[in-house]
Amino acid sequence: MSAISRLNSKERLSENYDYDRRTWQDDEDVRFGNKKAKGLKRLFGLVIASIITAVFSVCIINESYNRAVKRISPVDKQEHSNSYRQGDIIWTPCGDNIECGRLEVPLDYFNASLGNASLALARYPATNKAERIGTLLSNPGGPGGSGVNYIYRAGKRLSDILDGKFDIVSWDPRGINGTLPRVECFASETEQDIAFANTHEEILPDSRNLSDPLDFAAFREGVKIADARNKVFAELCHERSGEALKHVGTASVVRDLVRIYDVLEGEGKPVNFWGFSYGTAVGSYLVNMFPDRVGKVIIDGNVNPDIWANTHAHTWPKIDFVDTEKDLNNFYTACAEAGPDRCALASTHSTPLTISDAIDGLLAKLYEHPLAVPKAARPGILTSGMVEAMIFTYLYRPRDWPTLAGHLASALAGNGTSIVEIFLDKIEMNTTVPVSTSAAIYAVTCVDNPDFSDFTEEEAFEDLLHEMVLSQQMTSRHFTLDIDLCHHWKARETERFTGPFNHTLSNEILVIGNTADPITPLENAIAVNKMLPHSSRLIIQDGSGHCSSAMTSLCTSKAIKEYFVEGKLPPNGLMCSTDEKLFPPKGEASSNGPGTGWLQSSPEAYSTEDLKLLEASRALGMELEHFASSFKRPRSLR
Repeated sequence: MSAISRLNSKERLSENYDYDRRTWQDDEDVRFGNKKAKGLKRLFGLVIASIITAVFSVCIINESYNRAVKRISPVDKQEHSNSYRQGDIIWTPCGDNIECGRLEVPLDYFNASLGNASLALARYPATNKAERIGTLLSNPGGPGGSGVNYIYRAGKRLSDILDGKFDIVSWDPRGINGTLPRVECFASETEQDIAFANTHEEILPDSRNLSDPLDFAAFREGVKIADARNKVFAELCHERSGEALKHVGTASVVRDLVRIYDVLEGEGKPVNFWGFSYGTAVGSYLVNMFPDRVGKVIIDGNVNPDIWANTHAHTWPKIDFVDTEKDLNNFYTACAEAGPDRCALASTHSTPLTISDAIDGLLAKLYEHPLAVPKAARPGILTSGMVEAMIFTYLYRPRDWPTLAGHLASALAGNGTSIVEIFLDKIEMNTTVPVSTSAAIYAVTCVDNPDFSDFTEEEAFEDLLHEMVLSQQMTSRHFTLDIDLCHHWKARETERFTGPFNHTLSNEILVIGNTADPITPLENAIAVNKMLPHSSRLIIQDGSGHCSSAMTSLCTSKAIKEYFVEGKLPPNGLMCSTDEKLFPPKGEASSNGPGTGWLQSSPEAYSTEDLKLLEASRALGMELEHFASSFKRPRSLR
């Protein structure tokens, strides 16, 4: 566990469902996977996301909600006058065309004596009821993404893309947000903040050139201390969450998914699913655990499920970061092309190489002499590791590249305040504020992984170091980011699904990958497509960012809509270009603003229907950034 995991949590605002009042409470001071939105509001406007990871994305709930979910289940309460029962779920209005409910499922599907888990659900009902097709379940990423919050933020966007013909349903996976039991490691946010302050949870060890003996020795010492802190954190999680940690794995999540679908559409019906980021692991498990139940399934921003299930997480970076440097170079290229009017890093004569050299020079300077930042809300220092970690998180979201350029330009000018305030939050002193559930990213990943029974603790640490060096040498010289803790995780899932992942499915699925995804490289999508040669179609989007939603593409959007609504399959290997500008002109439309200035072509080049689809897809993409961007990102950057 390490620093990058914190940022994405800190960037996401929460709209919280209060089960006592059965209403949503909009509170801009409540965070998804972490504490109040203090310094981070100014960062993104706002967003790992989802790796590990939606992405990488959990909802830190308000006090009344927290009391309610610990005390009662809405199913057990007297039914609200506008509530209605559907099987074992009582749906209650909780927003604009949003319904919330709860479903009791076995904590362990193979041991009824352990009792139940209680799933929090949300639904955005079909708006085109006359042409309703059915239910579409969706997972936004993580592990740790709140599906209830996802529906509140993105349910309408998903529905708009699909002409309102589906009920869009999601749920808080095990351990997350309103689903019980929750994964918790501290009694309050205050305890967690104090434990993490000024550690690798906020500032990662610098890792300049790990082939150099002196640099490696310094890095080793930093990782050794971080690893010891990770052991403390893991033990606190086990002490506080206990038995719950044995029942949060992806196999259990998939069984919950199928149980939800059985209640909503009937037992044995084909399951429709749309998964992003970590949601692709859920999707791959689903179609291979229940190959005869596959309806219409899309997985976007793919993990390789065989690697996920059968290799240790600390060995993943050399695979995860295969396309990260390509994404970084795309940033430099787009900045140079945009010029000084649109990119704060560029000058009249900038090239991608000159911008890259300037940033590498900044990193080298900060490695030797961290920058004092006394004017930050919480004064501190700016290190090269902090700059690298910040760059990495922005690579997930190309729409925010103008903001990234601004942060880097300030640092080059000797002002590190904006970057330091990304990492160093004010410590929460109200001890009644409930702790975030962001530990779910590790709870899920570690129990899905093989155990470490063949390793001593010392051997596991040495292998962790070896893999970090290997990743820097093989794939990405800039990003040696996560300090994995799974070798300290004692809980083991009672059901681990390890494949095979090559079943023949009852229907063909769509597998989508970007050419420059910083955390789920295109080769993962290709691998999934090859594992399912007669049961999948691959779409390759030529763009940057995590998941195809990171940049809007009419080609990709049409393929998705035609598949879900019409049952039309695209050709395998379909290559789609993007229709969204990087660094859009100022005043014409901001990267996240209204208007059509973000389009690559003139609006007149598109039909009215295509413009509507593009706008709906872009709106969905901006909402998904809050979830998919947490995937496989250490704590400080979630």
